[in-house]
Amino acid sequence: MKKSLLALAVLGAFAGAASAQSSVTLYGRVDLSVARNIGSDTTVLQNGSGSRLGVRGEEDLGGGLKATFNIEHRFAADTGAVGTNNNGADSATTNFWHGRSLVGLAGGFGSVNFGREYSPLFLYVALPADPWGFDTVAANGSLLGGITPSRKNNTLNYSSPNMSGFRAHAQLSLDEKVTNTADEEYGMGVALTYSAGPIFVGFGYDRGVAPAGSAEESPSYMLLSGSYNFGVAKLIAAYGRGTSRLDQKHRDMHIAATAPLGVGELRVSYNQLKNTTTDVKVSSKWGLGYHYPLSKRTTVYADVARDGEVANHKTGANIGLKHNF
Repeated sequence: MKKSLLALAVLGAFAGAASAQSSVTLYGRVDLSVARNIGSDTTVLQNGSGSRLGVRGEEDLGGGLKATFNIEHRFAADTGAVGTNNNGADSATTNFWHGRSLVGLAGGFGSVNFGREYSPLFLYVALPADPWGFDTVAANGSLLGGITPSRKNNTLNYSSPNMSGFRAHAQLSLDEKVTNTADEEYGMGVALTYSAGPIFVGFGYDRGVAPAGSAEESPSYMLLSGSYNFGVAKLIAAYGRGTSRLDQKHRDMHIAATAPLGVGELRVSYNQLKNTTTDVKVSSKWGLGYHYPLSKRTTVYADVARDGEVANHKTGANIGLKHNF
């Protein structure tokens, strides 16, 4: 009997050690708002940000090395349909794992992963510059210049460890089109960031791939962003330039600020996207919003935005509820 109890105790200790060496986390978000989008006179119920359900985890392989994975589904919370219907970074899609689908390794060298992932320019440079995180009617999607997407398929990614506030990120995205020539087989992106105390500075570059067999150009875009947190307010600025597939040069200028107001946060921004080839403003958008946390996981929010370059219904607004779990 004592031997059996001892064996059970040993097995229990080994099981506990094994479980401690790996973890799997289920997470998600449901976010819905009553909104009227810029350019529309229809009131809709839609995602304020991408409602999602995801799983991520890691396994300790020993010697400081870990195996990692992340898969994330996006859906329209008002209907349950696959994809999203918010007015921010996501658009309607049939991809089940639209958010991310990655597997990789992490250690003292940094991290490498493979699969569907955000571009370094978006994740590390553009996203920190938008007070709304590319969500709600006030999202500043023009920070991508109307040229580069936020995510890419078939990617190989590397992120360095933090080196006294500096980090480097690189991405290759395989086009997988057999009709493309050797120099058209992949897109690439890089980002360099520095963060210390109240200061953040980021620079990103992205080059896409022209459609196979077309006469279009490979699109490219670069963005510089920075912020300084004074405590009473954080000031943000960004500047981007690039060339579209149709060989049109785009320029984006962006200023924004956030400030604590009571328990919540006040947000304001102005963004101008211009086609400098034709000397035409594509977008001149300002946004104003207030986001109030009811708890660490639940937030109510209200935003209003206006784009002076839209022909009709220049103003949009939303009021919504977001719950993370």
